Amino acid sequence: MGDNYKDLEELARSTTEDYYELLAVPFDAEESVVKRAYRKASIRYHPDKNPDNKDAADRFIALGWARDILIDPKLKGEYDRARTRRREKAFQDELLSGNRRKMKEELERRERESADFGASLKRKRAADLSEAEKREQEIQRLAEDGKRRRKEAQDRKDRARQDEEAAVAAATEPVKSPEPKAPRPGESAELDRTVKIRFHREGETATWDKDAVRSMFEKYGKIDSIIMGKDKKLKLEGEKHRKLVAMVFVVYGRLDHAHAAVSDAKADYPALELVAWANGEPDLSSVTNGNGASTTAAKYSATPAAPATPAAKSFRASFGSSLGAGNGATPLGTPKFSFSPKTPSLEEVTMMRLKNAEKKRLEDQIRKKEAAEAAQEAV
Repeated sequence: MGDNYKDLEELARSTTEDYYELLAVPFDAEESVVKRAYRKASIRYHPDKNPDNKDAADRFIALGWARDILIDPKLKGEYDRARTRRREKAFQDELLSGNRRKMKEELERRERESADFGASLKRKRAADLSEAEKREQEIQRLAEDGKRRRKEAQDRKDRARQDEEAAVAAATEPVKSPEPKAPRPGESAELDRTVKIRFHREGETATWDKDAVRSMFEKYGKIDSIIMGKDKKLKLEGEKHRKLVAMVFVVYGRLDHAHAAVSDAKADYPALELVAWANGEPDLSSVTNGNGASTTAAKYSATPAAPATPAAKSFRASFGSSLGAGNGATPLGTPKFSFSPKTPSLEEVTMMRLKNAEKKRLEDQIRKKEAAEAAQEAV
């Protein structure tokens, strides 16, 4: 009985069948009325009396469940609460569906009226329109104009955002460094015109910076750039302890100027620990003069490089001519600039960017070489 009661209790909560309608009894029917109605209905739907009706057996079983639930106060209360919730939900759904249907019908009616009114306004002349019709027509015109203006403003914002993104992408796009090319006859690579300088950070050299180095080495010739390396503690030959050493690279515009610095700077400034070629002494066998004759390294090294002597001046004049400085030509390695007040052309801007990229590549190459030498000396 306990299990059967639990089944009936669960059925009372979950069934969607209207047992009052099934037994044809009112909501407040007493137990005797429910039993009497069950006896009448069970006789009418008994399977033995309805052998051809397939639903009679299910109907007969449902009548028994309805009787058991409606005559038990607790089961009837559970069933009534569940039935009330179902009816309320169905009513709300029906009401909501009705409201939606009314809203849809109202919208369709307004659309039809608006279309009819617009068509009638077109047919009427301006003089025949009433004040209300004129106001309605103006309101519609303003609404359409506002919609068009909003669309145009949004299109302008989208185009401005796209242009800004394209400009940012173009500005942040890295400049590809040109592939290093072998110098043409009569030219020299920047690395071949680079002088490596080293000195201890002590005494008068403790405060030497890029400006100080430039003022010292400009007397040997025009300087393209100066690269200050990081100070490092190194153990040099003949020293017991490591000392803080500064490494500087000076890139000259001409090879003869670099040669003068390598030849004379150590004697002019004894505080310098080292003045040497950054990439080894360059091979001048491929450098030709303006007449196409070859200038050999022996001829170059035999000419004095000191700028303070007449011989040095004679050497520079001769070497500048051999590099193509004669006949009004610009000395090799010295960039040409236009001082026109006009805005630089695209070609000039491109050449400036390529030169900056080449300078950066040279700095990276020198720093790598410096790091390799420092590591070798530390060993």
